[in-house]
Amino acid sequence: MKKNYTTVFLLRHGETVNTLDGPLRYNGHFDVDITPKALAQMAQRGCELSRFNVTTVYASDLIRCRQGGEIISNKIDCPLILKKNLREMKMGDWEGLTLAEVKERFPEQVKKKFADFHNYRIPGSETVKEVEARIYPEFDNLVLQHRHETIVIVAHGGVNLLLLTRALGLPSKNIFTLNQDFGCINQLQIGDDFTKVVMMNSSGLH
Repeated sequence: MKKNYTTVFLLRHGETVNTLDGPLRYNGHFDVDITPKALAQMAQRGCELSRFNVTTVYASDLIRCRQGGEIISNKIDCPLILKKNLREMKMGDWEGLTLAEVKERFPEQVKKKFADFHNYRIPGSETVKEVEARIYPEFDNLVLQHRHETIVIVAHGGVNLLLLTRALGLPSKNIFTLNQDFGCINQLQIGDDFTKVVMMNSSGLH
């Protein structure tokens, strides 16, 4: 019997080489590589996803997502398509820096950004609304294009949090109430008139 929904496995990329010292970094569009641990983690995700009839793997074109997408698509023997619209939120002046470094270099920007996270534009960055305007139509088009199929998307923490809050019916200002660990996997079922979050921030498919 044909299922009446599209299954989306939504992954976050693995750990990046510039986060090994522990602190979060605002990588944004900064094109940073992933670690050997992340490569192994993506290979494990590929093995787990091989149990499902995945038709296509999509990924952000930034290397930290692209590498994971390549590994998974090879493991499950299906096409990989890169999507620039799935890139992380562009962080402008903050890219590649930790919060401590940002506070030291741009104290006024930090004050303004956290006072109005959605609307304040860090110089050279995107606002949350601009990110929503590119990722929501892209995601919806992929779901429509693969109606009743199963697809994989390898994206970023911020992108995933926006997609998940929307799926849960929460305003996007609630993104900080959710978590997306490196290499985590989320599962969504999307029908013509419903969206169900089946799994979120999981360390694997069991």
